[in-house]
Amino acid sequence: MNIEKNLILIKGEDKTSKVTYCEYTNGKYQVTFDNNKSYTYNYNNVNWLRNPVELNPETTILYKDNQPISGIDKILRFDGYVRVCFKSGYTKSYPMYNLTIEETCLNKTGSSNCFDYLKSLSALIKVSQDEEDSFLNKQYNKIKAISPRSVLDVYLNPKELKKRENRGNTIFPFGFNLSQKSATDKALTNQISVIEGPPGTGKTQTILNIIANAIVNNKTVAVVSNNNSATLNVLEKLDKYGVGFIAAYLGNKENKENFFNNQPEYNQDIENWQKSSEDLEKIKSKLINSQKKLEEMLDKQNTLASLKQELSELSTEIEYFNSYYDDNMDTTSYRAIFRHNSNKVMSILVNYNAAIMRHEKFLFRHKLRNLISHGIFSFNFYNRPYENIVDHLKKLYYDLKLKELNKDIESLEKELDRFSFKDSMEEYSKNSMLLLQANLANRFKNKGNRVKFSKDDLWKNFDSFIKEYPVILSTTHSLRSCASENYLFDYIILDEASQVDIVSGALALSCAKNAVIVGDLKQLPIVVNENMKAETTETFNRFNLNSAYSYKDNSLLSSIIALFEDVPKTLLKEHYRCHPKIIGFCNKKFYNNELIVLTKESEDDKPLTVCKTVKGNHARGTSNQRQIDIILEEVIPALDIGESNKSIGIVSPYRAQTEKLQALFNSTDIEADTVHKYQGREKETIILTTVSNDINDFIDDPKLINVAISRAENKLILIISDNYTSSKNSNIGDLIRYIKYNNLEIINSEIYSVFDLLYKCYSKELLKVLSKSKKVSKEPSEILMDNILEELLGKDEFKVFDKVLHHPLKMLIRDTSKLNEEEYRFVTKTQSHNDFVIFNKIDKMPVLAVEVDGYKYHENNPAQLKRDKMKDEILRKYDIPILRFSSVGSGEEKILSDKLLSLVK
Repeated sequence: MNIEKNLILIKGEDKTSKVTYCEYTNGKYQVTFDNNKSYTYNYNNVNWLRNPVELNPETTILYKDNQPISGIDKILRFDGYVRVCFKSGYTKSYPMYNLTIEETCLNKTGSSNCFDYLKSLSALIKVSQDEEDSFLNKQYNKIKAISPRSVLDVYLNPKELKKRENRGNTIFPFGFNLSQKSATDKALTNQISVIEGPPGTGKTQTILNIIANAIVNNKTVAVVSNNNSATLNVLEKLDKYGVGFIAAYLGNKENKENFFNNQPEYNQDIENWQKSSEDLEKIKSKLINSQKKLEEMLDKQNTLASLKQELSELSTEIEYFNSYYDDNMDTTSYRAIFRHNSNKVMSILVNYNAAIMRHEKFLFRHKLRNLISHGIFSFNFYNRPYENIVDHLKKLYYDLKLKELNKDIESLEKELDRFSFKDSMEEYSKNSMLLLQANLANRFKNKGNRVKFSKDDLWKNFDSFIKEYPVILSTTHSLRSCASENYLFDYIILDEASQVDIVSGALALSCAKNAVIVGDLKQLPIVVNENMKAETTETFNRFNLNSAYSYKDNSLLSSIIALFEDVPKTLLKEHYRCHPKIIGFCNKKFYNNELIVLTKESEDDKPLTVCKTVKGNHARGTSNQRQIDIILEEVIPALDIGESNKSIGIVSPYRAQTEKLQALFNSTDIEADTVHKYQGREKETIILTTVSNDINDFIDDPKLINVAISRAENKLILIISDNYTSSKNSNIGDLIRYIKYNNLEIINSEIYSVFDLLYKCYSKELLKVLSKSKKVSKEPSEILMDNILEELLGKDEFKVFDKVLHHPLKMLIRDTSKLNEEEYRFVTKTQSHNDFVIFNKIDKMPVLAVEVDGYKYHENNPAQLKRDKMKDEILRKYDIPILRFSSVGSGEEKILSDKLLSLVK
């Protein structure tokens, strides 16, 4: 019988190839076999299927028990059955219910167009310099079909991402914090999720927990990156906890050979990991009961860290306030029936100022209101000069706020100590690990000596291999060569995805049903040279694609975020690496102050230092001998490092500089390297040598600076040219000013830094008062302006700025020698203030004053116009720009936006 047109099943077995004749007569089948013997069968024992539909093996993918069937020559679909003819000449029939039949997603026009684009790009990219032909292009040429269940399907042709159900309770054998728990939960319940991992936030720990949960749910995982060091780090951590034997460290040829020559044995204690069903239920119950309390305590730990950060910043601000405050004035406070906290004092201050602004003095009814509202009965307190009262209230606010923060910190520390937080987390992690170990013991029980595989088993016997090694570690471009054709891992975790290009990244996405994209857009991206930019742009322009697919403009991480606006994202907020003052710069400058810093600091710490070369052009090309001399002769000798100097790293944007330095320190453990090479590493002390005589775009790149700074655990030493100190609108300039502010080096400036924490609280209270007031025509305009500024300063390009309301000129102008007598009185003896002061978050220095001129009080008021003019002139003398807006004007947002843009350029 022709096996391509007939399928004859006798008692459920395919006998087609042995049947030469078959006929149905009188309710029975007459069947003749190739040995000339004939038999009669009841109707129910024979199933004769004819005229199959032939499926294209180039565009059809077959899976049996989630394993792809490969080496197919023909696919014949009969009614309820599929016959597969293999290239080897072997044929086999499968019941339809045993198979998953998929048509390649490349049959869709949008998907095929995007895939052809990526394939075209692959021909331009070489993984290593010694490649004759592109390795990536060879990989793309091998692809004939892509499963519609793969993540690549939705990447090529974006559609709504699928939600998944996580039926089991999540475990955390490697410990966790709140961000890591959220990231793990999202990874397990979404087709694609993104984990944004700033420096020192435990992204590897998160990856390990995702792996653990996948394993206990009998899933497979591929962990990939653009380099071997990231995946090796994952393996080393698995090994550290005794479960590294579940992972195969593959990828390039060398890694594969090393793995197959040194295949790991099971953990020798694996038999002791087994648990009875009763024991397992007890452990699960313990975990459920303890997790809620742990999460509550983790939240309190984060609150404690935030309070400590606030205390540190408040203490620095108080130092600056003390340089402003006159200790010789009468410091006798008011007397009150009630005890006041800092918020109450701020309310008294705001209402006192508001009353004086409206009536030019504090009336008896105001004093009576304070008696009723705040219990203040010492009316003679109000007899002092205006400036004495407001400064005293500000000082009192600081004193009370300081006490409150210390009290809250002490209370939380005691609560966490009573809870035995560290012990509780260790017990939770230990119990989670017991569940993981029990799962592995059950999986590998009764196996005896571990089976040894060969490289060929990756395509000949991958089903058995993946059962032994459910975790595969590889580079992005090599993953497809580490599994059988069309195999789909349950999860792929792409680490350091901000350095993964879209071409190799897409290859990896073709191998999995779900993807976890891990990276940080604020750290260094992939490096694309000018020739590659031109070639890839030319290729991009030939295809009608979303800009998210532009090779030169995107990593896989940025591409995914751009394509899927609603992709579940988690920012890992808890930071464990750097001294709070070091990571504080990165936090304010790059991470919108969202990081929660869990490292400790003490008052005596000096984590930040700036060393300047004398004026002159010391740089020659991309090296600077004067900066090298300073490091060698001044910086290193000043470090108290004893005999060991393993903890010191020297980084520079330029290779020529690091090569000269490394040559000088070859006999030591000090390591000098480029910032790019230091990404992913850390040292107790980092020395950053900038080389260039003047700040340029290359050394001022925010991602490069973020990486350089965040390598330092305890000390950062910045080596700069003296020319840098005058640079206002630059990242390095901001770093210098941040260091100066935190080292209290701005105290002798002509102007004060903005008293941020004081006037943030003041602004909040003031807005409440303004929103209730109906007496002054200007106040609604101030509220509208505050809303405009709030929206503008929330934009990414302006996030380095912040604002306060009604900041007094007296607290802005420090050196009054530039003022004439009238201006001096205006600044020091009146309520003169700026409606809004916009300042740089980094060093708190004012960058722009904004005035809202109420029509009633400005246009028809010569005295007020004179005061406005004087204020403008005073600010001009101190190089503080000012913008004025009429309360009946328009176009404020555009004018403000343009001005702010000029300030950041």
